[in-house]
Amino acid sequence: MESEKLKADYINWVAGQTFFNPWSDTVVQVENELVDAYGRKPFVLVEKSEDEYTVTDDGYLMYKYNPTEENEDLNEYAAGMVMDAGFDFDEDHAVIEQTVSEESLPGAINALMQLEIMLSFIA
Repeated sequence: MESEKLKADYINWVAGQTFFNPWSDTVVQVENELVDAYGRKPFVLVEKSEDEYTVTDDGYLMYKYNPTEENEDLNEYAAGMVMDAGFDFDEDHAVIEQTVSEESLPGAINALMQLEIMLSFIA
């Protein structure tokens, strides 16, 4: 098996499974075909401001799993996972986000999607 061909085929497949939906002039929703523990597709929002990008769930993830915020243990555990993954967690609004350079943007998008899937298994 030729590893370079395998790499190219895999990258092309991933590209075909990833969708970039503009929400405004500065915000794009990114989603792919992965699914979380409940069969839902994760998505992230990318907002451009000057020369930085903010990758966020805009509070959707915790709202989806704890809409009335009654499960304080879940919020506390999730906040720890989010911060361990290198993201900021706004506890007042349950927003997960990270501001990165253009160079770091693909990795941040991937990391937040992976984090969303992992959090779904504890919710």
